Amino acid sequence: MIPRKGYKANITSNLVNQILHLIIGAATSIIASRVLGPQGMGYVAYAILIFTILGNFGHFGLNNAVIYFKKRKKINPTHLYNVNVTLLILFAVAISSVLLVLRSNRWFLSDYNYLYILGGIIYIFSNLLFTHYRSWFVADELIRESNRFIITAFFIKSAIIILLWLTRTLNPLTYFYASVLGMLINAIFLGTHTGEGFRPEIDLALLKAEYSYGGIIFLAACCDYLHLRVDQLMIKQMLGTSFLGVYSIAVTLAELMFLLPASINTALLGKLYNTDEKQKFRQVMAQTYKLTFWICCLLAVIGIPLSLLIPFFYGKAFAGAIISTQILLIGTIFSSCAQVSMQYFFSTGKPQIHLLTTSCSLLINIALNLWLIPLKGITGAAIASCISYFIYGLFYLIVFIKKEEFSLHELLSISLSDLKLLWSSK
Repeated sequence: MIPRKGYKANITSNLVNQILHLIIGAATSIIASRVLGPQGMGYVAYAILIFTILGNFGHFGLNNAVIYFKKRKKINPTHLYNVNVTLLILFAVAISSVLLVLRSNRWFLSDYNYLYILGGIIYIFSNLLFTHYRSWFVADELIRESNRFIITAFFIKSAIIILLWLTRTLNPLTYFYASVLGMLINAIFLGTHTGEGFRPEIDLALLKAEYSYGGIIFLAACCDYLHLRVDQLMIKQMLGTSFLGVYSIAVTLAELMFLLPASINTALLGKLYNTDEKQKFRQVMAQTYKLTFWICCLLAVIGIPLSLLIPFFYGKAFAGAIISTQILLIGTIFSSCAQVSMQYFFSTGKPQIHLLTTSCSLLINIALNLWLIPLKGITGAAIASCISYFIYGLFYLIVFIKKEEFSLHELLSISLSDLKLLWSSK
């Protein structure tokens, strides 16, 4: 693999990558929403949500341990790679088998035909491997290199959606398969450029050690993901597919705020794992936190009035997403700060902090959704999520101050010198 680049170069690459995703993704999302309508969008959104959950968490914590064991434990990279990929393949086969049994008995996803199930299996398998391969690049701070492959796959996926639209063949199934193909290409591109060959290996001692660390992060990641998605799952069950279709647009737009932490997180995690000096380590974290907070505040101020344009771009059927988008934008400020904060605790070997934070936030979100969705529909779901996002971010801020001995001034007071120091970091 090629030598790693600096922190500035990696964040810049991530940001450019996310902006391209934003612009092109918004265009294809508008096209799909107008063609499929709330019912069709809700139908596809639910399928992708389910298969994404299985793909993101079907490794049961193995992928969460990759960077830590490669950088902190100094495990032989080739051996680590072979053992992990072997287990991921076995997991993919097991998940696919269970999924097919459940569907054949109509116990799960009974509203979806086997073309969706087949596509879902491909998506899950690709997602499991993609996440592992991406960790390989992050560990060596090869963010720019991985981003080139990821954005190329995204361009291909977007081109397919536009071609389907132009040929009048865009429907829920073809839109779904465009997403499947995008994930598959991602896995192929990254997997062929990790610098490692593959030979099946099993090492139970290594796997046990990885799960002792990664298992905690896995549980936290499950809670974190569900915290961000439980409102959609509950809307589907309590209000129906059409309401989910409208609300999914609000979530998609509000979570554009996550472009910033998404741009920072992999670069930050790689930087922290490769920084041994304690003072520099804390400085990078504090500067990144305050930058995230204030930029997200600015983005929310811009995004709230722009949400009034939703009916113009997506159609009048999606006008109900306006208020939900505005409410969620406020909450995502604090959730974005939390997403950046967790990288500090991963790199210091304290993943249990993240587990405690996410599990509490998830329970609060579920309780509030059970109360507010029957009262206020999708607006109630947005209020519930906004409150839980605020608590999520606040918890990390308190831990930083009380346990890690950061000051409020360090974390929130930003100056020109902070920006210069951050962007000159190597």
